[in-house]
Amino acid sequence: MFDTHEEDLAREKVSFGQVLRNRQFFALWLANLVSSFGDWLALIALFSLIGFRWKGTPSEVSGIMIAYVIPVALFGTVAGVFVDRWNIKRTMIASDLIRAVLAASLALAGGLLQLYPIVFAMSLVSIFFVPAQAVAIPRLVRKEELLVANSLNAQTTHLNRILGPAAASTLVAWAGEKVCFYIDSFTFIFSAAMLSLIALPQIKSERQAGIGLRQELMAGLRFIAQHQLIFFVIGSMTAAVLAVAAFDSLIIIYVRDILFSGSRVFGTILSLVGVTTILGSALIGKYGQHYSKLRLVILGILIFGISIFILTAFGKVWMTLVCCLILGIGVAAVLVPSQTLIQEETPPEILGRVSSTSMSLITVAQLISFLAAGRIAGWIGIQNLYYLVSLALLVVGIWGILYTRINRTMAVKTAL
Repeated sequence: MFDTHEEDLAREKVSFGQVLRNRQFFALWLANLVSSFGDWLALIALFSLIGFRWKGTPSEVSGIMIAYVIPVALFGTVAGVFVDRWNIKRTMIASDLIRAVLAASLALAGGLLQLYPIVFAMSLVSIFFVPAQAVAIPRLVRKEELLVANSLNAQTTHLNRILGPAAASTLVAWAGEKVCFYIDSFTFIFSAAMLSLIALPQIKSERQAGIGLRQELMAGLRFIAQHQLIFFVIGSMTAAVLAVAAFDSLIIIYVRDILFSGSRVFGTILSLVGVTTILGSALIGKYGQHYSKLRLVILGILIFGISIFILTAFGKVWMTLVCCLILGIGVAAVLVPSQTLIQEETPPEILGRVSSTSMSLITVAQLISFLAAGRIAGWIGIQNLYYLVSLALLVVGIWGILYTRINRTMAVKTAL
């Protein structure tokens, strides 16, 4: 049933220190901390190189994101099949070492015709690393520690989103873009070194002889479609990311045209959402262990939807800032428990496929939102677009509540 697993709540209180004292997980976490920081250095340096040094056009600048997104959107799900087939530790280390070479080659690129293929190749390699990392975490920590482990990773990711651009801006001004590319290359080498210290248990594959790529891919997709909880969780994550992307892509226009404010308010909003997402991830990891992860996801969706509705309805700076304080917590309440549920509910032998499918759907949702949000806002106005976004989130949240109650009632009747 849809909610059966969610009634089996953690009994043991797990601390962040306890999880970090696990040397195997600590090595994986430290590798992620350093390499994701390097990613932000390289990304900001790329935009600086094309936009400022090479005086690129808007389409040339956006070409970087297009080159990065295409491999995830087209090949992400297929990559999960190979992740399930291959040795997870070797896959992550090989991915890091290849990306180290590609990151260093960014410094040698003499134009866009060289830069775009390198970025494309880095993204193509990354679509193997990300699901492999998702597979590795539940093999390194106990089930009771999984929520805290994912919380730590989420905090790391969002912390680097704040620190990375600031550090990159300083480095570019001081030493130029190439330094950022070389540092990013070093962070991948460091990550590979940390991952080499991990003793990662291998899961015996149940793959039958003669089963091809297409059959394995379809097996993963069928699992998602037939597993009610996984289907709802991945759908919820996709809806949340779709809304976040629409909100983020137009928030500067909202600040300018609706709040009649400038860069200071815009920067404050971005900082608040980033900081509260980190705070929310920490709160979920510390206090969410004894609550249903599914209910946390639903609560996060509702918080997100209500926050966007209120800030749109008021159209005032102070209320927007208040809502952004809450909004980040809602984002964390969706992403951290969702990732944990996917890892808990998916059989280990197909977790790579399920994780990569989730990654691809989220990336496609971001791309669609970035491309469509501006056009829709131009037709109906940015406030009406934000109302639609909040309404969609509220519908998903209410559907989750009703569906959970219906399935719980069915479970009780079946037990009787």
